[in-house]
Amino acid sequence: MKLKTYIYSQLLHLCVRLGAVLLLYSIFRFLFYLFHIDSFPNASFSIFFYGIKFDLCAIFTTNFPYIVAVLLPFTFYYSKLYRIILDSYFILINIFAAVVSFFDMAYFPYVLKRTTFDIFQYLQIGFDWQTLLPSFFKQFWYLFLFFFITIVIIIYIVKFTNKWFLNKPVFQTFGWKNLLIKSVLFFVFIFISIICIRGGIQTRPLGIMDTGKDASIQNAALVSNTPFTMIKSFGKQNVNLEKNYFKDLEETEKHFSPIILSITPYTSFNYPVKNVIVIILEGFSQYLLKGMETDTINNIYQGYAPFLYELQKQSLSFNGIANGHRTIEALPAIFGGIPNLLNKSQMETSFAQNYLYSPVEVLKKQGFHTLFFHGAKNGSMNIESYCYAIGFDKYYGKNEYPNPSDFDGTWGISDRSYLQYVAQKLSTTPQPFFAGVLTLSSHNPYILPKDAEELEIIEGTRPLHPLASYTDFAVKEFFETVSHQSWYDSTLFIITADHTCEGSIPNQYNRYMFHQIPLFFYHPKVKTGISMGTMQQADIMPSLFSLLNINEMTFSYGNNIFDTTYTSYTANFLWNGYQLIGEQYILLFDGEKSTGFFDIHNDILMEHNLLNELPEEVKFYELKLKAIIQSFTTRLVKNQLFIPN
Repeated sequence: MKLKTYIYSQLLHLCVRLGAVLLLYSIFRFLFYLFHIDSFPNASFSIFFYGIKFDLCAIFTTNFPYIVAVLLPFTFYYSKLYRIILDSYFILINIFAAVVSFFDMAYFPYVLKRTTFDIFQYLQIGFDWQTLLPSFFKQFWYLFLFFFITIVIIIYIVKFTNKWFLNKPVFQTFGWKNLLIKSVLFFVFIFISIICIRGGIQTRPLGIMDTGKDASIQNAALVSNTPFTMIKSFGKQNVNLEKNYFKDLEETEKHFSPIILSITPYTSFNYPVKNVIVIILEGFSQYLLKGMETDTINNIYQGYAPFLYELQKQSLSFNGIANGHRTIEALPAIFGGIPNLLNKSQMETSFAQNYLYSPVEVLKKQGFHTLFFHGAKNGSMNIESYCYAIGFDKYYGKNEYPNPSDFDGTWGISDRSYLQYVAQKLSTTPQPFFAGVLTLSSHNPYILPKDAEELEIIEGTRPLHPLASYTDFAVKEFFETVSHQSWYDSTLFIITADHTCEGSIPNQYNRYMFHQIPLFFYHPKVKTGISMGTMQQADIMPSLFSLLNINEMTFSYGNNIFDTTYTSYTANFLWNGYQLIGEQYILLFDGEKSTGFFDIHNDILMEHNLLNELPEEVKFYELKLKAIIQSFTTRLVKNQLFIPN
């Protein structure tokens, strides 16, 4: 085989194919941008340039076996069987890259980050694909169309390159000089491939955290690509979790400690509380509860939940902040005081079986009967297992619901029917009781249940809006039903949401708005509402203990919001970076250094970075956030998320 044949039929053949795949990755990025253009208001063309190194890393990593096999300087490369094997690998591996890329175009609005390898663990914890896939296909039919077009393009690339580069005669000649030159070319190209896989010649290979360095952390998902984040997260789900900003845990918790020595009773609340119901609204933001008279950004998020809005005005209401961005991250925060400071929920890690301090168990010791209601299929997202693990006595899911015809065709029992079932069950539950209720109808794919036909649904401008209106009707009817129960006037209702979602917040949403959820405490005896500042999900149980006058040592990364000596700080992990939200400011932190500091009272769109203008405030916020991160990761790894004996 002549050297010229090797260069033309193998080297050049390979380069054209890889170049075509690189172009496909750029097209994927452009489509990703078009589908989520509101998520990247400050994006520029340079992002496509910065993204090339991440694309090369993913392409050369996934295609590396193919690259090596193509470049081997031997004539068996030209055998028909060998080329069929190579072509098959090239087609399948790059179709897989297309699959995950198009999947992320649909999934991104719910998590605001590129998908990582832990998605496979997530899919194993109760996803009913047989039921949900038809709905997803109907909603995202255009992505399936793009995907099949991509398959055709990849197959065409293979046929085109075979036609143009493999129709040359092969000379069965042999010479040491020929072999030596081809071997040198082989190792040179392999060396180049390794550099591309590493992302350059720097000391450390490219990682997920590097995606925000060139174009800001807000644009990290656009700079990156999904095959890259899946590759870089493979096998690393629980590696190097523990942070070391401080010498040890003792020094760390001088700046922040999750151990609350005592709970100060809230003496200003002089109303009977015998029972507690926590209602968690699926995918709601504060903006869905705005009144029609309220001017909000873009003037489009008003009045979709008028009943909840009026109820909030009669409550102790807060600027609610979510600790995570998925339901399985919200429940540990609400019922356990555990925020999400990882790229996944603790429930999805090897630490899922760690011992946890459970406020629910504390309530049981106080004599409360504990119940949890969720109309989804039992086992969905491991919610049932988690509820039993933290001490709920009873779990009521779709399996326990008596009328299967109320199934909404996707997730479970529609809210309107299910909340009436909840009311019925609570009417026969011994007092005192503590109940958690998680709604589901306002979840994607946003299909109105059949029992919505007689309601005056507010359509709105986004697919979510009529579902938010429907859930508002369901909650209203629930309150109308339970208001006739003897226990109603001695029951505290805590109403919040698990997370926000696409369509529940303004178009120019950012890291702050993305976490703003409704959070208020309603008691039937309270007629005049009070607005009480910022409160995170992790503050709920310590604050409830304050209202119930349960004064004992507590473990929580939240605190008692009614304690006047406490200022609420919410720590989150989002877009491969951390943030700390206070009453006035938000700090962005990439794990090593602060990257942004914004005044969310006067600059809610976070357009003016104060990082260099307020050094003392930045230092305070960064110290607080580092302490929260190190305390949480250290205790998680060492199985110490509880009060020691």
